Amino acid sequence: QRMLGLFGGSDSVSTTIVVGAFLFGLGIGSLAAAGFADRLSRVGAVVAFAFCELGIAVCALLSPLVFYDLIFGQLVGIAQSPMVVLGVVFVALLPPTLLMGMSLPLLSRAVVRGIDGAAEQIGWLYGLNTLGAGLGALLAGAVVIGTVGYEVTVYAGALLNLLIGIVALMAAAAIRQPSSEAVNPGHISARRSVAASPAVAALAFRSASARRFLGWCALVFASGFLIISLEIVWFRVLGTLRSSNAYSFSVILGVFLLADAAGIVAGARVVRRVLDPLRFFLKLQGVVALCALVTLGILWAAHGFEDVTELFAGRSPEGISGSGLLLNIAWLAVVGATVAPPAFLLGMSFPIAQKAVQEDPAIIGMRVAVVQFANILGNTAGAVVTGLLLLHVIGTSGALRVAGVLGLVLLMLAFLGAERARSRELSLTAALAAALAALVVLFPGNTAFWARLHMGTAIPAGGPIVAEDRTGIVVMRPLADGVWMAINGFAQSRLPFLQVHGMLGAVGPLVHPQPRSVLVIGHAMGGTPYAAVLATTGIAARVRVVEIVAPVFAAVATLAERPDAPPALRAMLADPRIERQVGDGRHAIFADERLYDVIEADAIPPRNSHSGLLYSVAFFRQVRERLAPGGIAVQWAPTPRAEASFLNAFPHVLQLGGNILLGSVDRPVPFDPEALARRFAIAAPGFAAAGWSAERLRESVLGQPLRIWGPSDPRPSDVNSDLFPKDEYFLNNRKFDLLGAGATAR
Repeated sequence: QRMLGLFGGSDSVSTTIVVGAFLFGLGIGSLAAAGFADRLSRVGAVVAFAFCELGIAVCALLSPLVFYDLIFGQLVGIAQSPMVVLGVVFVALLPPTLLMGMSLPLLSRAVVRGIDGAAEQIGWLYGLNTLGAGLGALLAGAVVIGTVGYEVTVYAGALLNLLIGIVALMAAAAIRQPSSEAVNPGHISARRSVAASPAVAALAFRSASARRFLGWCALVFASGFLIISLEIVWFRVLGTLRSSNAYSFSVILGVFLLADAAGIVAGARVVRRVLDPLRFFLKLQGVVALCALVTLGILWAAHGFEDVTELFAGRSPEGISGSGLLLNIAWLAVVGATVAPPAFLLGMSFPIAQKAVQEDPAIIGMRVAVVQFANILGNTAGAVVTGLLLLHVIGTSGALRVAGVLGLVLLMLAFLGAERARSRELSLTAALAAALAALVVLFPGNTAFWARLHMGTAIPAGGPIVAEDRTGIVVMRPLADGVWMAINGFAQSRLPFLQVHGMLGAVGPLVHPQPRSVLVIGHAMGGTPYAAVLATTGIAARVRVVEIVAPVFAAVATLAERPDAPPALRAMLADPRIERQVGDGRHAIFADERLYDVIEADAIPPRNSHSGLLYSVAFFRQVRERLAPGGIAVQWAPTPRAEASFLNAFPHVLQLGGNILLGSVDRPVPFDPEALARRFAIAAPGFAAAGWSAERLRESVLGQPLRIWGPSDPRPSDVNSDLFPKDEYFLNNRKFDLLGAGATAR
């Protein structure tokens, strides 16, 4: 995801393309296994599984070379449309995902000896696999990546696949015995499987049970759609509340997978006692949706308590010491309480479905594969529909309601065949359906939902501004002295425009002798691009600004329509010299071959997820390639490592105002105090009208000590790279005492 995201961009469309291509590749692998798994002997299935693992190891070893060096390094210029990105990503991911998708059908063929107990054995296989996935997500995201980087983490995963393949080959050799295929009378021998498989597979779909089997595939598809939809909602809500830092994704995913694994194992243990798999499965889906609405509703209501709001803001509520270990444990507990109950119930569905569809020992592998394919197809559809459509059109609250309606439909299907059910069971199903329907209707709307999660009950009289689409969530809160803006949960900007944004936007155009083209990465409230425009007063300049979260523009426009909106905001929006674009700023630089006199990055803070893509040496070198002759790059340096990365990319660097860096390629940065003073005098009325103190801006630039680096000056070696974004994984660069109160930077 990280490496291919560099090729397609880190926006939501590219992310969905990568996830969808990955899932669809798994489905194709599963479907491919359906055609031959049952033709293999038990030993043959283990050997085939072993070679799948060895193939995955080879793909993993090659992935940095193929995904990063080749696809991103050489082909990024062709990533001009989503369809091109989809084609390249799908082809790149197909080899490893095809092999991954074959694993479960092959293992099922190797392990399951007969119909009796098949659902339980398959459930245990899948449950243990999911348990490993959950632990892998937690360990990789919380520990390994931040310690050794993405590339080494991939190589470690490749080593694990290699060891698994070797162990599987050893296991195949150990069970290669003539009698091993006939230990269980219900087992079908290799010879019978080989002879029967294609014909049996075809008959399986034309037999009397075909309609029932295909019906189960449709239900499993709906279940897969439901869970991925909920997963996307959880990522949006919990990730936003945690300011979308690098650890949020892996923690939420890890908790979900661990709970799902526990549910699969629990389902495997009780599946023998389930007399009516269909009604049990359908009721589970309804209860999953009910639990998701209840837990997120409780989370919403809990934000009426100050301690909960403080916890998610990253501060220490009373009774929780420090901002370290215990604070993170408390947040993990909240994630577990929100995600784990519905994920556990969803996991129970898998063995139940297997019990319903496994009727013939000759086609166990085929039916495992086809059911898995239906589930993965539902996952893919859920990712695309929810991630790209529902969030975009009706927001998080609306997407959750749609998931609730789907659960309600599945729950109502449980009434089919109800004449065989006891009245008590019917009453319980009706009560669950009524509760779910009530929650769907009563769940707060999108504005009320996000406003409370950001502000608790302290919602101002003027009302918040909430704007959301597939790219992110923006909330504006009126204050006594201005307006505060949060983008994906992080307080990113405010009105009046912050002084630092004025300096960051103005310094590059003021220093450059003739800044006719300026690129700004990051819009937020608009202070940085507006300062760049004001700094070019008297010059026919254009300022292009790229913002990855599209609702930023809608929220700012809505604020400007209010009667009390400051004139500077309206002037910024109306200025024809500013060109606005939605997209990934890094990708926009390289998908477009334009050169700029000034490139400025007013980017997300270095602790936010994916921020490492805008603070790496590779990014700064790519910025360097888009500078016109004599061009200047301007960069906020929030950390020593970000500063070191910038220094390693530019031969000439000038530092102003403490943490503003200016870099150039072919000559020293043209810093002329007298010329700067004259330019400040020309721009001063515009700065004052925008609410900035021109004198403070001038003092920040001219009154602070300068630091200058030339090509021969030494550079620090501790930097951020694309595949090792150290600042982004900030917890791995800190030491904590027992309570986290004495955390110190290392």
